[in-house]
Amino acid sequence: MLKYFLAVRKLERYVRWAGVRPGLERITQLLALLGNPQQGLKAVHVAGTNGKGSTVLLTANALRECGYKVGAYLSPHLVEYTERFLLNGREISRRDLARIFAKVDEAAQQVRGVTEFEILTAMAFVFFQEQKVDFLVLETGLGGKYDATNVCQPVLTIITPIDYDHESVLGPSLKKIAAEKAGIIKRGVPLATVEQKPEALREIKKQARQYKNKVRLISGQDNRRLVRAALRFLDLPPGLVRQGLQKTFCPGRLQKWRDQPPFYLDVAHNPQALSRLLKMAKPKVLVLGLMRRKNLRKILAVLSKKIELLIAVDLPSAGLAEAFTSAEIAVAARAYGIPAVLKPNVLSACRLAAREAARRRTAAAAAGSFHLVGEIFKKYRLSRGIRKS
Repeated sequence: MLKYFLAVRKLERYVRWAGVRPGLERITQLLALLGNPQQGLKAVHVAGTNGKGSTVLLTANALRECGYKVGAYLSPHLVEYTERFLLNGREISRRDLARIFAKVDEAAQQVRGVTEFEILTAMAFVFFQEQKVDFLVLETGLGGKYDATNVCQPVLTIITPIDYDHESVLGPSLKKIAAEKAGIIKRGVPLATVEQKPEALREIKKQARQYKNKVRLISGQDNRRLVRAALRFLDLPPGLVRQGLQKTFCPGRLQKWRDQPPFYLDVAHNPQALSRLLKMAKPKVLVLGLMRRKNLRKILAVLSKKIELLIAVDLPSAGLAEAFTSAEIAVAARAYGIPAVLKPNVLSACRLAAREAARRRTAAAAAGSFHLVGEIFKKYRLSRGIRKS
């Protein structure tokens, strides 16, 4: 147990020292030192702005239902790092995570400027190579072209809905963002995607044409339909695929936490994802916490005239400099005509949201960040629906 917590402390140190730095040079060097464990792993690679995590879980469960041994690599996590590495739906054990980290960390001492995400990605390749999985389903961390996961060898690529997010890194236009995400497309590897905004779809089609790839484009933006369309490329039994999709639980993704009043948890953290939350769950009371790199103004424009009460909250699990304070969110919300109050912690915010939703006979939701939803999972000891090793 001690080794696990020491590993977590070291991982978090990589975040502070290196931050998010796109590029394939460091991950390529690190994997070479580890014997290139990514080689020979049949990958299903997922990119996009929204729905990547749920698409990974859906795809992995469908493959598992078809009888395959499947690894899944997710990011970020809600509560702890073990959630990021799933073997047949079961979290990696803390002991195995500490062991794999020690191996990767030793090699990383020879790579200058390596980031936390590169360490974790290398750990995923090492672990799932050890486990001899039939498929590894993994999502990008940021973008696609220069994301650390883009050294994988895919047999299938999937691109979920693309919208504005991480503009400071990926570019200010939807065209540039889509071009980065379309960077996961590889020659001869089939692609499935959803109905995208015109600028984004043009970039995806441009990249696919360059490689003369087979492409399946589904109407709408439903993740389950997208996964079904994608897995047809692998000639899997449709009935088993459907069963796998039906059995999939996606924690913190439009998750109904309580029935009376209806209270939803959603990691939605950009305008498109929050629009979907408003459309699907129709909350009038919202607990909101946001990282500072998010576009607060665009998010509040989406919430304006839809939310009757916004409860702003600090994100204690995020660094103080990395997240908006509850006061900043509340002041900005009022400027958009949204009634807003602030609460010092998640527990008091959720209690108020439940009371107000019941009084108004409407639904409540908590959204804006993995940190916020993760904090609710921790404080209320909610099950993530994932088996422990």
